[in-house]
Amino acid sequence: MAPVGPRASKEEFMLALGLSTHDPGHEQIYRAMRDEAIVVYNRLNEDNSNLLDSVAHDPSTRPPFFWHHIRPERQRWGITEIFQNSGQLTHQFFARGVTTGEYGPNWVAGWLLYSVFRSRDVRNNRNRRKGDDHSQTSKTVKKQEEPAPQKRYYDPVRNG
Repeated sequence: MAPVGPRASKEEFMLALGLSTHDPGHEQIYRAMRDEAIVVYNRLNEDNSNLLDSVAHDPSTRPPFFWHHIRPERQRWGITEIFQNSGQLTHQFFARGVTTGEYGPNWVAGWLLYSVFRSRDVRNNRNRRKGDDHSQTSKTVKKQEEPAPQKRYYDPVRNG
């Protein structure tokens, strides 16, 4: 099984692990692995000491941090931490990612951690294109401008 890089799609990632995005059991494994990466993501966002010196002392630098602002040794620590603390359900999949190659030390944990950083970054272009900027102000405005859609239920008596 060939490793995939951090920018590979979820489908490519899961395929490289022998998993399918269409199998609910495989999705459960993926979510468990992602949850383990989120724990480390949260730890990396707790402290400016995880940041490169060039941004660590800038008073405007606040969590959530950019992936590329995290010190490389802390990125590697995070990747190793995910693998070492993986649970019974996920450990075998993280074990498949151990490598000394380009995506080392563990391409599976690295892909997941990078993915969490990207998906939780409100500055991410994908999030902006979707109109989801995660700010409280725009959520409030959306609620005022767009009424909630009415749910329609099938009624076998009325719709016979």
